[in-house]
Amino acid sequence: MDTSFFDLYTVKNFFDPEARRDLIDEMRRAQSTPAPTYGKGDAAVDERVRRVNRIIPSSGSIEDVRRRLERQQSQIEHRFDVRLSCCEEPQFLFYRAGDFFVAHQDGNTGLINLESDRLRRVSVTVLLNDHTDYEGGALVFSDYRTGKRVEFAGEAGTLLAFRSETTHEVTPVKSGERYSIVTWFRAA
Repeated sequence: MDTSFFDLYTVKNFFDPEARRDLIDEMRRAQSTPAPTYGKGDAAVDERVRRVNRIIPSSGSIEDVRRRLERQQSQIEHRFDVRLSCCEEPQFLFYRAGDFFVAHQDGNTGLINLESDRLRRVSVTVLLNDHTDYEGGALVFSDYRTGKRVEFAGEAGTLLAFRSETTHEVTPVKSGERYSIVTWFRAA
């Protein structure tokens, strides 16, 4: 799989198996709500665009993820040749059968009318479980100008970073459960 066209940066073992297992167990016990969609106004749930549940884990888990991300910031800045200020609060996501997120961009495009999205420079996804735990739910990168399309099938525990203007989607989950964390680094 050639991912070079999409300028993807990966860090394997961002979470080791024990940390992933503990986090997924916590996410399974935590309360969840439908994740909102952001765009040209206030955030709202729009299941035609994004159907996934957002989980709020313990403050300790949120801070652990923040610290891990902060330790990666200088490598991400170097990889994308950009100065970054901070990352937004991580979103802990749980996809069930039928859940998806249509092709979209996270920011830095002028298409989205939110200040936070204009400041987003690098998007980050952390895969918490393997494709053996679910069917479908692929993270796909695409470019409508060239027709290029790449499905990223990273290993559990992998951090994946990419420029926020890169078009990507999560295809519908057909069965099982998909757990991930997403966040965005902002321009300095």
